[in-house]
Amino acid sequence: MSHFEAMEALGQVTIYDLLENDQPTFTVGDKVHAAITQESDYEAYMYLEAYYPIVLKKPGEIVEVLPKNQYRVDFAGEVQIMRAHELSF
Repeated sequence: MSHFEAMEALGQVTIYDLLENDQPTFTVGDKVHAAITQESDYEAYMYLEAYYPIVLKKPGEIVEVLPKNQYRVDFAGEVQIMRAHELSF
């Protein structure tokens, strides 16, 4: 069980769970880019740059729409779960 699954099981929510609606922003097959920059989310940007740099450099394709405005995205073979606010067309 991942950290986020454990926190969800305990009932912890994020601000994004409260602010985002349940309507998906993207659909399966959409071509997207990671919208994370050093200015918008420094910690997430540095993590991706260190461990998954392809996510920041290559376009991705939505593979699956998940609950809570999350998406499984394939970035040139690297599959990541991203939230709607972390993606752009």
